[in-house]
Amino acid sequence: MSKALQVQLVKTLKEQSDMARDMAVAELKDLKKDLAELEKALASKKTPDQGLLMDISHGAFELFRTASIVLQADLLSVQLDSALEEARDLEYLEKRGAILLSKPEGWHWFSPKGEMLFLAGPGETRLAAKKLQERVQRKTPPKPLKTPPKAPETPPSTET
Repeated sequence: MSKALQVQLVKTLKEQSDMARDMAVAELKDLKKDLAELEKALASKKTPDQGLLMDISHGAFELFRTASIVLQADLLSVQLDSALEEARDLEYLEKRGAILLSKPEGWHWFSPKGEMLFLAGPGETRLAAKKLQERVQRKTPPKPLKTPPKAPETPPSTET
């Protein structure tokens, strides 16, 4: 998935969530007013208006609906982030030459020396990518430079 598409998806999801959140807050304020009116009517032993009861039940339903949208959008956002991270890890593993084998089961990588290294189990893409990254970025200590042995110094010649 391209970066631009990812950004657009997250932006749209956030806009929808913010709009539903604003609607839920407004509905909650209206519901509070209606509940206060109902409390006054019941405290004064008056029969509450049937329309008021309908407003309260409708408001509660709308609050449930809009709050559910907000919670679902938040959950989708977390799941989207997780899926995008897993896709990046999978892409990294494939780009670096890691292979998901069935026998021996799990993520494996063949080093330039030809040795097969186990990275992680089949469902642990994140861990496999992390181990591979550590392995690839591991710095070997620099080998000491071989300096040619110094030739023994000869004394200056005294020829005349």
